Amino acid sequence: MERKGLTGKTKWLFEPLNDYCVECLYLICAMLIVRIAETIALFLTGYHAELIANNLIGFAIDMAHIGWIVAALFIIYLILSKFSQNVANITTRIIFAAYLCVSMLLVGYFVSTHMPLDGIITAYSPRELFVTIKSNSPYNLPIAIAIIILAIIFAIIPRKKFRMPTWLQILMIAILAGCAFFPGLDKDKFRLDKEYYIIENKTAYLCNNLRANESIIQLTDSELKEKSEEFASYFPDFEFVDYHYPFLHKDNTPDVLSAYIERGDTRPNIVIIIVEGLCSYISGENSTATSATPFLDSLSQHALVWENCLSTSERTFGVLPSILGALPFGGKGFLAYRRDVPEFNTLATILHANGYKNTFFYGGWYGFDSMDIFAENNFMEMYYDKPEYKTAGERSQWGLRDEYMLLHSLDDVRQSGEAPRLDIYLTLSTHDPFDYPDKDRYTNLYNEMQTKQTDKTKIKKLIDEHASFIYADECLQKFFDEYKKCKSFDNTIFVITGDHKFITSDKKFFVANNETPTENFQVPLIIWSPMLKTSSTFKTITTHRNITPSILALLRNNYGIKTPENSVFLNCGLDTSQTFAAKTFSPHINADRSINGLTYNKYYIQSNSIFRYDTSGILNEIKTQESDSLKKLIELYSILENYIMNNDALVKD
Repeated sequence: MERKGLTGKTKWLFEPLNDYCVECLYLICAMLIVRIAETIALFLTGYHAELIANNLIGFAIDMAHIGWIVAALFIIYLILSKFSQNVANITTRIIFAAYLCVSMLLVGYFVSTHMPLDGIITAYSPRELFVTIKSNSPYNLPIAIAIIILAIIFAIIPRKKFRMPTWLQILMIAILAGCAFFPGLDKDKFRLDKEYYIIENKTAYLCNNLRANESIIQLTDSELKEKSEEFASYFPDFEFVDYHYPFLHKDNTPDVLSAYIERGDTRPNIVIIIVEGLCSYISGENSTATSATPFLDSLSQHALVWENCLSTSERTFGVLPSILGALPFGGKGFLAYRRDVPEFNTLATILHANGYKNTFFYGGWYGFDSMDIFAENNFMEMYYDKPEYKTAGERSQWGLRDEYMLLHSLDDVRQSGEAPRLDIYLTLSTHDPFDYPDKDRYTNLYNEMQTKQTDKTKIKKLIDEHASFIYADECLQKFFDEYKKCKSFDNTIFVITGDHKFITSDKKFFVANNETPTENFQVPLIIWSPMLKTSSTFKTITTHRNITPSILALLRNNYGIKTPENSVFLNCGLDTSQTFAAKTFSPHINADRSINGLTYNKYYIQSNSIFRYDTSGILNEIKTQESDSLKKLIELYSILENYIMNNDALVKD
């Protein structure tokens, strides 16, 4: 039956327009369901303040993004409808359904990480994305329910019964098409990143980020020379060797550790323990919350401790490249480049060349963040990659629990021959979803330990997550107790640190409006050994990138280790000054792989702000005549880092 009021001249347009508008209406309703599911899921993870208001604004942003799709697809729809109305409808339905599937997956990722998925998707495998989303599966239940509802909407509810007035069709298309002209959100206009991340359409964020990350910086030889020399001018104490390798300089790292560590008869074993989420918030006598690491706190009394140590990234992907080699991030993190990386030297490659056996102990899937490829490139045996451990008990969603991983690693240590060892440990049990045994006991212990008034109100709902560090701490104590029985114990140097700030399921603790720009990077750094002559605590600013130069200087000076003449660390190792000092350099990147800032001597430099350490180690924002010059350093570093990663320009063969 022909619709009243349609003439032959307009029928070709308005007859298919009704069906198209109905499909668009379904899409709008579906996106509303997606937003509702996201709101509920975020509420379950701890977001409360202004959540509904932000997601209502976010729904409006979704409409703007849909406007682009509706406007672009309408022309295709009209062309297809000239041949077959059913083909046009089915094609539209498939495209809309695909868009919704992508939207749901991106929302699920956001709920799991509280960071929208960005250009790093090109470096993640489907399994890595699945593991990430699965780790927060209880919080993604609303997403799963929404998927079922959307499936019913698109597959079961019939469309033929819906008829819209012509004026409403025109108005609907006009509004959606008009939304396409919305300029988008400006992240810099938001007081908190988390507000922007909630409001922004997750698909639009991914598309925009992919476009932004497509560029590879190419420099002419004269441009490279100019920028390399300008960058080198910020480091007058270094002798740079070749502008074609912008970070490469003569290694003049002093041996400061020999003053504290006895020289042994044979080359010492080096054990580096990286504890997931261990940070100044939850560990140490100056912790923000009540410290949940009594063993480490006790060990610190007899160790070398750097109170002001900074990690280099907000997630684990940065810790291995930074500690072992000060390797560049290159826009998406060194690990994400997999095998397409420049030639490099690290603590592991150098010690391997000097006869060390390298082992990487990690209870999870080694392929996550391409850690398996990095381990292979560093001649590290992946102990728990063996088949017998993939079905072992004592597992959480991420992998083997800390106690099992740590204690079983000693089987390999005990069976080791005469060759010295470099052992790298990366723990798991303090990672969301905080699955560890005997949770009630540890929770009660932490309740009894709480001494700081703010604890009881701030972390009441997160007590089991904080208590996971008591479990991890006990695992470390058992590990050290058992290690003492190994014949190599007396000739071993232990380095203990965290990979980044503790990330709770209530991400307010992580993405809040931080008091200082370095808060998410503040981690402990402890060096302990049976060979230690004396203990000491240092208030100097140091970073993960300072560790390896000092270890190599110790081994070179005392044990004849052969090390490269040149280095890319851009610092002089650990600072053991007894008074406050800030003499180091390090980039620090966010979870989305963008540069948060640079530590450069007494400054912390961000693109829009400059901070300076006072004599007590407190960062204060400043206005200085040097601001433009300091901000230029970020630009230079970013350009040269990108160039190095894409032109094999880190070290000479």
